Amino acid sequence: MKTLLILLTGFMLNGIFPKDALTTVEGKPVILKPSEKNKATVFIFLSPECPLCQSYSLTLNNLNKAYHSKGVQMIGVIPGNDFRPEEVRSFKKKYRISFPVYMDKQGKLAGYFKAQITPEVFVIDNSDQLRYTGRIDNWAYELGKKRSVITAHDLKDALSALVINKPIRVTKTKAIGCFIE
Repeated sequence: MKTLLILLTGFMLNGIFPKDALTTVEGKPVILKPSEKNKATVFIFLSPECPLCQSYSLTLNNLNKAYHSKGVQMIGVIPGNDFRPEEVRSFKKKYRISFPVYMDKQGKLAGYFKAQITPEVFVIDNSDQLRYTGRIDNWAYELGKKRSVITAHDLKDALSALVINKPIRVTKTKAIGCFIE
């Protein structure tokens, strides 16, 4: 069976990170290896059925486009085994997800990060530090309730600070969305 090699920040091989957590949609293992050229890796926990994950696809694609060339790698993670590969492929195609999306069928990565919501993001820098965790922005402030004007771009602000080696002002926010079961 072929294995896909993903180069991430140095964080991935330290501690008890579940190196065997992810697979491709086709079921091939994904091996996470360090890369010094990445400034950060963003893990985004997603669910194809979650309306907020669907709604945030454009924002996430725009962030990927803006920060990929600056050394930020985004990785979508579908936790659990509630979704068939066809559903994940359809979600990725329908919402034109521009970054890789992998399966975490046993919930190892979700457990490692203590992810509880989709969409929920975890930003790891190349110095092995969890630098930001939480929501993408404050558009959704409660389940079913959205602002007409976004006033806090938490993930974007964290990435902007990170790529120029500045402190991140807000390092943790509460994610709003669908619960990971």
